Amino acid sequence: MFQQFLADGGNLFIAIVAVLVGFAAAMGYTDYLKTKDEEKKH
Repeated sequence: MFQQFLADGGNLFIAIVAVLVGFAAAMGYTDYLKTKDEEKKH
């Protein structure tokens, strides 16, 4: 029972970390695209 709970908690933790990493990557990517567009204008 306790092991099963740990496994579920671990999966949830991995899912949350994956979402955070994906969100950070998306933010960084959009930021990169914005700066690239601004460089073209100059």
